[in-house]
Order: sequence, then C-alpha cells, then structure tokens
Amino acid sequence: MTDTSNDLHRSIEAAKSLRFDLARMLAGDERALTDTFDGDTTLDAEIRAAVLAIEEDEIFVAGIKAREAELKNRRLRFEKRIEATRGLIEQAMTVANWPKLEMDIGTVSVGKAAPRIEIDDESEIPTQFWKREDPTLDKSGLTRVLRERQKALENVLKIAVPEERARALGKLNEEMPPIPGCHIETGGVALTIRRA
Repeated sequence: MTDTSNDLHRSIEAAKSLRFDLARMLAGDERALTDTFDGDTTLDAEIRAAVLAIEEDEIFVAGIKAREAELKNRRLRFEKRIEATRGLIEQAMTVANWPKLEMDIGTVSVGKAAPRIEIDDESEIPTQFWKREDPTLDKSGLTRVLRERQKALENVLKIAVPEERARALGKLNEEMPPIPGCHIETGGVALTIRRA
C-alpha cells in the first residue's frame, strides 16, 4: 500500500469514527442517527457536518439563554403579583372583619403578623450579619501569573552555568513562588472554528 492509499485509509477510518462518535452523542436525535448511517463518507464531509452541528447547538444555547432571562423576568412579575394579591385578600378580610374563611380549596386566615425587620441604614449594620458570596476562582488572573512564572522559569533554565542557574532559580522562587494546586499544561491541540 502506498503512502497516499494509507492516508486515504486513515482519513476514511477517522471519518467513520467521527460519524459513529457523533451518533452516540446524539442518541436521542432520530434524524441525526438516520443521517449518520446513510451512505459513504469522507473525513472532510464529517468535519463539515460536525461544525454545522456545533453552530446549531450554539444557536440553541443563545436562544435558551434569552429564554431563561425572559422566564426570570416573568417569574419576578408573578412573585410580585402573588404578593400583591395576598395583600388585597388580607386587606379585604380585615375590612370585613373576617378572621377566617373556609372554602373547598383551602382555608384563609388573617392574624397578627410576626415581627419583621425594617432596615434604616445598611451601612451601620455590623459585617457579621452580611452574607458573603461563595468565592470563585479567578482563572484568567491565575493563568496570567502561571504563564509569567513559566516564561521566567524557561529563561532561568537557559542559564548554562549551574551555580548561576541555581541562584536565579532561588530568586525566582522567592519573587514568584510556585502556586500549589495548579500548573501550566503545555502541548496538546486546540480546535478553532471561524465562521465564514
């Protein structure tokens, strides 16, 4: 077998593998599964189909995010409406001097409200009564510092004289110590998709 036929064979195997893996991932999508096993394939056709699938999924993600924002606003409107309706029922029952109303769907009672807090000036309230947000990792800042250290470390390792290299490494570790729990991963492959 020549190099060209080996390349063609690898390309066809990669196309079949990509098609099969996508089909497994889309197991709930009958149309995608049917399309997956119809006819021959080439790697460029399968990659093109995969890129189109990514674009379609990105459209769904954008639409769902917009819908989530819309639904959140709707939820807030309903919550305000519930609170206002409860207030109107309470007001009507108080005016009518009805402490209780039993109905087939439930019982409504009006009683003395539990004490509740009113805030006069938030800035005067001690910090112990404030909730702090859960900490989130600053990945961009961490990446920046790790990259700076990696670059400095590479420069130190280029020093030919062992004593000078050791001194430079000691200085680097003092000024820019290693960060536990993380490291820079080098190599690998990154896929970039640019839309036409």
